[in-house]
Amino acid sequence: MTAGDTAADLLIVGAGPCGLAAAISAQRAGLRAVVVDAHVVASTITHYPTYVRFFSTAEKLSLGGMPFVVAAEKPSRRDALAYYRAVVEHFGLEVRQYERVRAIEGAQGAFQVHTHTRAGDERVIRAGAVVVATGYFGSPNKLGVPGEGLPHVAHEYREGHEAFQQDAVVVGGGNSAAEAALDLWRSGARVTLVHFGPTFDKRIKPWVLPDFENRAREGSIAVRWNARVVDIEPGAVRVTTPAGEERVLASLVYVMTGFAPNLTLLRDVGVT
Repeated sequence: MTAGDTAADLLIVGAGPCGLAAAISAQRAGLRAVVVDAHVVASTITHYPTYVRFFSTAEKLSLGGMPFVVAAEKPSRRDALAYYRAVVEHFGLEVRQYERVRAIEGAQGAFQVHTHTRAGDERVIRAGAVVVATGYFGSPNKLGVPGEGLPHVAHEYREGHEAFQQDAVVVGGGNSAAEAALDLWRSGARVTLVHFGPTFDKRIKPWVLPDFENRAREGSIAVRWNARVVDIEPGAVRVTTPAGEERVLASLVYVMTGFAPNLTLLRDVGVT
């Protein structure tokens, strides 16, 4: 092997909760596991809104029997990031952050995984087995309309401060869209939610739905049901509704239509 190359029993792509859980299990089985992530540990969680609390309890999010203790009933984004950092240190996991997997070659027992570090180094990890645990947060489900790439359009939502006293449009009908609209309203934005369906998706959180419905009923948040975005302009969004086409003012646009996993690595090795 050349300098920088590594040999491992198991190479795990992705340092999220699933990847870390796989590394802990491998370690307990006496295997050397190396975890590689293009970003930081639990990077998907860093993309969550700053205010978010998990739907699951801390007990269900814990790994390897290591207690996840929080003061509140449900852990926050900050709690989770601190916990997963502690997991890496507690179990002494070998995690390589900011190292992107470029290609996986070979077969079971003799894989060669080519990686690229943030510093520009090319490395090869030889592993008997490979686990791809890159999660679902790979690529946003885009609308595919003109203007979606404009700088005031986002496919992630962090917090509403930037929209204070601004016209903001939220596209989507799930939890992320509803919570973003509510947070924007609380941050002083003028909010319009646009969704192609007649109401929210069925899996909307039970404590979010009445809050949103009350805001819509009192006129604090405008809603365009059965509406589709057809164009995004620098200061507005054009939508089609049952009543015809409408131009909705929008200094900021948040497309909360979910994400799809990045399957490139799996497809490259023949997994379909």
